[in-house]
Amino acid sequence: MATSFPPWLIWFVVGLAVSLSELVLPGFVILFFGLGCFGAAVLAAALPDAYAAQVATFIVVTLLSLATLRKMAMRVFVGKSEAAPGEERDQNFVKARVVIDQDLAPGQETQVRYRGSVWRARATEHLTANTEVEIAGFDHADKSCLILKVLKPS
Repeated sequence: MATSFPPWLIWFVVGLAVSLSELVLPGFVILFFGLGCFGAAVLAAALPDAYAAQVATFIVVTLLSLATLRKMAMRVFVGKSEAAPGEERDQNFVKARVVIDQDLAPGQETQVRYRGSVWRARATEHLTANTEVEIAGFDHADKSCLILKVLKPS
């Protein structure tokens, strides 16, 4: 016995699953695809055989909600940084220590592990493999790249 679900229910369940996945996946974008599914579900309840219109409604609602609501929602849910312009975004990084696994020449990049995450890092001076070095800050041109320097004896 084959059962077929009405299109509005399929759109609604997919919209619910997509919206809930926002809790697991970062980025604050997926939620708007869920809103598009809910818009298509409303149309599917009124016009169950208008599949092209349902897909078009999904696309339009997704794009409109993304364009109009994302910036506002990011201000509400994410907040603003309290660091002044030009300040390092996280003072906890500066003077922290990491171990590099290869020799690095000035300007050469590698990857380092800090607080359980892998970061791109660039040397400011010659650094020797398997030694502890200091994080001097972030690259001003690329905020996802750490700057490393020789650890000064204390």
